[in-house]
Parts: sequence; structure tokens; C-alpha cells
Amino acid sequence: MSYLILIICWIDRTFTTLIFLPMLYILYRKFRPTKPWTPRTMRLYLVCKVLVILFLVRIFCAGFIFTPVNYERFTDSGLFPLIKAIFYSDWP
Repeated sequence: MSYLILIICWIDRTFTTLIFLPMLYILYRKFRPTKPWTPRTMRLYLVCKVLVILFLVRIFCAGFIFTPVNYERFTDSGLFPLIKAIFYSDWP
């Protein structure tokens, strides 16, 4: 179980580190529409938008829901080890 939590924590760190790539692609496609939209580019654009929305939800949860003030509320939850690893950990 702890290896799974470490893997999920690593995925979260990687996701938050590399989120600028989909953001750059969205900005590029939105403000430099020199080429026509093909189905492939439209699909990639939508996937990038979904990734950015997921990132914004994660930032919202980290900033407003999973705060140290609410720490005691989540200690009884079955998902607490995962929540602790992602939102309350100082793991580098």
C-alpha cells in the first residue's frame, strides 16, 4: 500500500511540474491559428484543456479544502493515507 501511495505521489509531483506543456500548447493553438484545425489537433487541444482543468481542481483542493485547518476532518476517512501523501506531505 505504501508503494502505491508513493507512486501516486510521484505522479502528482510530475503532473504539477509538467503542466506547463499543455498550457503552452493551448496558448499556441489559440493565439496562432495559422493552420486549420484537423481532428487530431482538435483532440489534442481538448485533452490539454482537460489536463489544465484537472490541475486547477487539484490546486483548488490543495488551497481551500485540504488545509491544515481541516486536517482532523479527513483523519477518519478511508482515503486518508492518499490524501495525506498528496496534500499534507512535504515529500520532495
